[in-house]
Amino acid sequence: MNSELLRYEFPASEKTRTFLRLSYLFKQLEWFSKQDHPHEHQAAIRKYFEIQDVTNRGDQKNDILQELERFRVYLSPLSRSPNVDQDSLQKTLSEIQACRTALTSVGIRISHLATLNEFLKTLGQRSSIPAGTCEFDLPIYHHWLNLDPEKRKTDLAEWISPLSPYQKGIELILKLLRGSAELTDAVAHKGGYEKDLQGKTFTLLQVYVDPKYEVVPKVSANRYMLSVRFTPVVYDKPTSFGMISKDIPFKLGICNI
Repeated sequence: MNSELLRYEFPASEKTRTFLRLSYLFKQLEWFSKQDHPHEHQAAIRKYFEIQDVTNRGDQKNDILQELERFRVYLSPLSRSPNVDQDSLQKTLSEIQACRTALTSVGIRISHLATLNEFLKTLGQRSSIPAGTCEFDLPIYHHWLNLDPEKRKTDLAEWISPLSPYQKGIELILKLLRGSAELTDAVAHKGGYEKDLQGKTFTLLQVYVDPKYEVVPKVSANRYMLSVRFTPVVYDKPTSFGMISKDIPFKLGICNI
């Protein structure tokens, strides 16, 4: 894939949408937690609680286990195919099993993790208030932010570690899903493109477009028709809707297992 193309992803279900949101937050949490500045650790804490908020509704543990089992059932019969790289297949199946085993052992939902630590519980309550974690509101947080960076990183690693089985399971699901993409070259004539899906469904849609065209895609779809409409990038207006007079070449990836 051309590294100069910008990828946009569009989930077709609420479950996949949640996985993408959590993956987005996990990556930021991981990065901020490994930095040194107090502001970066404040950002890590914010991401930690955003993850709690995303998981307040729904049963992510069960959703991840179901998806991993679905992939296992799909991939297992390929062990009898001579056209499949068996080493890669067995490695993937082992990864799936490892993720399932680790997740099964988790005894508490993500959204309840902060309640196990009185400091995090208090911090979570104050974090929902704009600027509610100022030093005069939460002196203990001010004290923590002024500890040695290595001490803060150790604390963050301890608080984040229970999220690891969820993160690994979601990343594996998204990796396998993205790996199933059927990529095709397409052209949006005057910014518009339609494709007959012939009743086929998809889990995730990918649109790759060169940023030089200064457009963003908008997707709508049902089981029969897929529509991609590119609109101009305009930063100084409430919306970026507008007409495009030129053709936009792009790559389309349909992911489904």
